[in-house]
Amino acid sequence: MDYSFDPSIPIEAAPTPPASWYTDPTFLAVEKAEVFEKAWIVVGRADQVAEPGSYFTANLSGNPILVLRDEAGTLRAMHNVCRHHAAVVAQESGRACELVCPYHGWTYHLDGRLKRAPQMGKMIDFRLPDFSLPPISVEAWGPFVLVDLDGPAGGENNPRDLPCDVNPIVAPLQELGFENMNWIERRVYTIECNWKVFVDNSLDGGYHVSYAHEQLAAGLEFEGYATHIYDRSSVQICQTKGTDGRLGEKVTYAWLYPNFFINRYGRMMDTNLVLPLGVDKCQVVFDFYADFDDVEEWRAKRMIRNSIHQSHVIQLEDIAVCESAQVGLQSLSFTRGRYSSKLERSVHAFHSMLWNEIQKALPS
Repeated sequence: MDYSFDPSIPIEAAPTPPASWYTDPTFLAVEKAEVFEKAWIVVGRADQVAEPGSYFTANLSGNPILVLRDEAGTLRAMHNVCRHHAAVVAQESGRACELVCPYHGWTYHLDGRLKRAPQMGKMIDFRLPDFSLPPISVEAWGPFVLVDLDGPAGGENNPRDLPCDVNPIVAPLQELGFENMNWIERRVYTIECNWKVFVDNSLDGGYHVSYAHEQLAAGLEFEGYATHIYDRSSVQICQTKGTDGRLGEKVTYAWLYPNFFINRYGRMMDTNLVLPLGVDKCQVVFDFYADFDDVEEWRAKRMIRNSIHQSHVIQLEDIAVCESAQVGLQSLSFTRGRYSSKLERSVHAFHSMLWNEIQKALPS
């Protein structure tokens, strides 16, 4: 199987990765082990765990996880798998004073320590502290919560440093006030394509917008499109024509490697979290935010509804082109494509970042 990619070739001459990157289960397995289990990944929002006892659950690369705020106000994350027979302990989200496994009643403190294991009978070499829920590194950044499955809480000596990853995109986002946005709602889409097809589409410098998003394209000034690439992130900024009140004066599309997008426009912001469900299936989680002080005020609420509806229409258009691309990637006729050196610099950078992280783990 050919997985080869050479990031040293300049984008003007570079071929895109082979179709195997998007169609081969072995490649996806390596991505999960080398990327999703080692990078800082957004898993939820800070407002979900604002109060002591509040928690939410997620599944990251097949790993059920739990994020909570304990009684002392400490933000914690842990593997959400009972140490008895591996049942998932906490469900969905809510408030709790202790964590009780629904299978056999093993009960844990909010810091993950095993509190009681009922009806175990006589035991040899069994100590409660040895059966705590394993911790996971967790950090809050602005309105987001990120975890690192392979970080120091999991025993790795050389974890990625979250501030180094996010620092390049903090300034342009802070300028737009992303930290003080109010969360509105979440929408989840399941798409029949490899997760990278969606990421490629979102990073293509607006290349597809004129052809796939007619209404959105009418409000953008593409001659002013600017792309800034960093070590593990990028920011794309496009001026608007001022004809669409929803977009404001400019739109800012920030991306955090490998799978998180922050899109700021007008008085709205949405985030897109792209999660692999299979080699040809992914889930995209949209969270919508607004900067209105009172989101229940009638005019603000109407504007928010309209903006979310337009985003939904755009997403349906993106689903159509991404699923079409996935079908084409499985064709005998396609091996590799080419980049637009003018517009797809972020796509090329993404592929280079990914290749540098996984190449040594791929089968030869």
